[in-house]
Amino acid sequence: MLKATSMILAAAMALTPVAAAGSLKEVTLSMDYDPALLTTEAGVETLVSELESKARKLCSQRVPALGSIYLDADCSASLVKAAVQQIHADQANSVELAPGFQRLAAVDYALAN
Repeated sequence: MLKATSMILAAAMALTPVAAAGSLKEVTLSMDYDPALLTTEAGVETLVSELESKARKLCSQRVPALGSIYLDADCSASLVKAAVQQIHADQANSVELAPGFQRLAAVDYALAN
């Protein structure tokens, strides 16, 4: 049985760590998802968790001089917010969206977390 999937693309600018102070790079989140996830609160939690995980990976950089990983939290939040809003715009007329997803799409995502 084939499962219908959709794809989301979201972009944000990420600051690079101290080594390249002030420089920006564009990052793009691309992910396939099952629109059926949008119909239940549990599905929404799963989808948003996957979006957050991918956004954190895209907005992180290894900083060898410090021996750690730098996460641009603003970049990550912007990617997730853009993805949620894009999914909402794409799916609002196709499936009945769970109330939790409706709220996420309507508010500033960074403030909601």
